[in-house]
Formats: sequence, C-alpha cells, structure tokens
Amino acid sequence: MSGSGKAPRKQTSLAERLEPYWLIAPALLFVGVFAVWPLIQTVWLSTYDYALTGSSRTFVGLQNYSQLLADDIFWRSLTNNVLILVASVVLQVGGGLAIAALIDRGIHRGKTFFATIVFAPVVMSAIAVGVLWRLVYNPVNGLVPAIAETVGVDPPREGVLGEPSLVVLAIIIVAAWQYTGFIAIILYAGMRTVDKHLYEAATLDGASGIQAFFNITIPSIRNVLVAATLLTMIGAFKVFDVVYVLTRGGPANASQVLGTYVFYNGFTIGQAGYANAIAVVLMLFAVALGLLQLRFTRQVGS
Repeated sequence: MSGSGKAPRKQTSLAERLEPYWLIAPALLFVGVFAVWPLIQTVWLSTYDYALTGSSRTFVGLQNYSQLLADDIFWRSLTNNVLILVASVVLQVGGGLAIAALIDRGIHRGKTFFATIVFAPVVMSAIAVGVLWRLVYNPVNGLVPAIAETVGVDPPREGVLGEPSLVVLAIIIVAAWQYTGFIAIILYAGMRTVDKHLYEAATLDGASGIQAFFNITIPSIRNVLVAATLLTMIGAFKVFDVVYVLTRGGPANASQVLGTYVFYNGFTIGQAGYANAIAVVLMLFAVALGLLQLRFTRQVGS
C-alpha cells in the first residue's frame, strides 16, 4: 500500500465557484437599481440648478450646499428635527419602557388585549392620524381647546397648529401617541425573554419591584433597548408624513423639518437641485445614525 492516505483534492469548476454569486445577483441588482443608483443620482443632481418641469440644467458645483449654510429655514428645519429626535427618545422610549414593564409585570390578565390596544395607533396610516389630530387640535370644536378652556387657559386664536411656538410640540405629541406603542411592544418582547427565576430570587432577597426593574430587567434587555432607541432616532430624523399632513411645514415655516423642506423646494417652488442638496444632508444624518446603530448593536452583543 503506497501513498500518504490523503484523498485527492477535488478541483472546483468555474460554474461551481460562480454559483454563490449567481444566487445573490438578484438581490444585488435590486439594491443597485433601487438604492445605490438613486443615491448616486441624488448626489450628482445636487450640483445642478434645475426644475423638475424644465429641460435645462445648469451646473453650479457646491453652490447649493453653500446656500444651505445661509438658509435660515434649513437651520430651523434641522433644529426641529433635533427637537423631535430628543423628545421622541424621551417620550417614546421612556414611555414605551414604562408601558412594557406594566404589561410584563403589572398586568396579570389580558396582556394580549392590552398590548393590542397599545399597538393599534401604529397600524393607522399617516393620513388617518393627521386627520384625526387635526380634529383634536381644531380651534373651533377640537378636544384640546375644550380642555384648555375647562382648566382656565385661553387657547391660541388660530389653534395649536397655527401657533409657531406650539406647533412643534403638537407634532411631537402626535408622533409619541402613534409610535410609543410600537416601541413598547418591542421592549415587551425583550422582557419576555428574561428568566423569571431571576425575579423570584430577587423577591426572596427582599428586592422591591423597582429594584428588580433597574437591576434585572434593564440590564437583561439592554440590547433591545439600544436598538429601540436608535430606531426611534432614525425615524425622528426621517419624519415627513405626520408633519406634512398636519401643517405642511407651517405656519410661517415654524414646523418645517428636513423631509418637508425637501418636498417644498422640489415640488412647490421648483428648486429641484437645492432639494437634492438638502436630501443629501438628510441622507448623511440617516447613514450616521445607521452606523451608530450597528456599532452599538455589536458592542452590546459582544
């Protein structure tokens, strides 16, 4: 008997080596056509001055971006996005955490029913939410002015949505009402994975419910909590539909956000090149938050 006993290595054909690439080719083609190419085109068109209805384009280089730096409405839109982001994290994640804890530890019967009620606003369309809350904020017969008059506060003459100092707060309340339930269900799902024996052991050691929440629940779901927080931040920066339906960015641009300002420049006043420049800035913030999400997710999971 001769030889080393090792089986001869089977040579891989070219077709076999290319097989994995053929399998992922449809997904790559889809991403390339509907994601990568539109992003490249947006960046390219942001260096031109043109209108969507016109046939001529004038190359202006970085002029659209320099115009952003001197545009007060752009900075107001960016500020509103930041305000909505901070408020969303506090209200949606904080409120969602409280609701999830209530469902998980405070309600012993009807958990599914209560969770369904909490989640219900999430499945409503933005148009339906906008119409509903425009009725709530209506200065003539809305619920909010009626409550304000009941407690002795004079409501704004033009309504909450017509008052520049209150309109962003009104939008924040609507967004919190619609999406807090979504965050609550995500966190509740994370809480259901926590070993119940840990709570039993904590109870035997004399720990209160609050102590068990901060020392057992939150550390056990920190990865879910981080993901929910970053999802909320990304959603707050990309907000468009709620603002557009409620106010169109008004009054006097007081509620403009980057998404609505892109729409206003591109489709209302016909400055498509400038709108693309704003969209690029919005995309950079979204990418930054997405990278932040990946980084924190990896750190928490490791």
